[in-house]
Amino acid sequence: MAKKAAQIIEQQVQFWMRKEAAQKGVPVSNSKRPIITISREFGAKGAALAEELGRRLEFKVWDKDLLELISKNIGSNKEFIKSLDESRRGLLEDTIFGFIHHRETNLSYLLFLIKAVRALEKFGSNIIVGRGANYICKIPDSFHIRVVCPLNKRIQNYARAYQITKKEASEFILKKDADRQHFSKYNFNQDSGNASDYDLILNSGTFSLSEMAEIAVQAYEMKTGTKVAEMAQQEL
Repeated sequence: MAKKAAQIIEQQVQFWMRKEAAQKGVPVSNSKRPIITISREFGAKGAALAEELGRRLEFKVWDKDLLELISKNIGSNKEFIKSLDESRRGLLEDTIFGFIHHRETNLSYLLFLIKAVRALEKFGSNIIVGRGANYICKIPDSFHIRVVCPLNKRIQNYARAYQITKKEASEFILKKDADRQHFSKYNFNQDSGNASDYDLILNSGTFSLSEMAEIAVQAYEMKTGTKVAEMAQQEL
């Protein structure tokens, strides 16, 4: 059953990648380029960096799309999967929730998350945002980034963007950070703030989005031995 589920996910990943290539008007790449995972503090622009790197490297970015992929396999709606995604739900709460609502619990989500990440890693040319993907990857050449930013800057930016008070922004950001830390600890027994778990840590309070992308591309090339210019030539 586990093997069948993994095969189904691989088929869906291939379908999505063909669809992405068709939308861009380019052929599906046969070269397996190491994937990138991006862990991030809330409001540190990790998702924005993923999109910028995806554009530069022509990689598929998996953020919310990953939830859709998992929800199709579990058979639950996307909103329910979002309630499990990088959230703070303990074992007792998870068990009771599943019993009362007769729905798949966090364990099902985690198992399919692992299968999905491993499939994306196998095919390469993907960027995965969050979800503890760096703890799931097994291929040594996979490139792991963490994006951070001083709390005061994140509060200021979030309060201005959503027109709320700094107190409200602070409470929201701290909760999201805590939820993400709990997700890594609960599911992988890992501290997402441990610097040694990443190949590169970028501070968006110091560098612009463009500068972070430039640094990341150079570091990616150095670790993987893959040249971005050569990657572009292979697609021609």
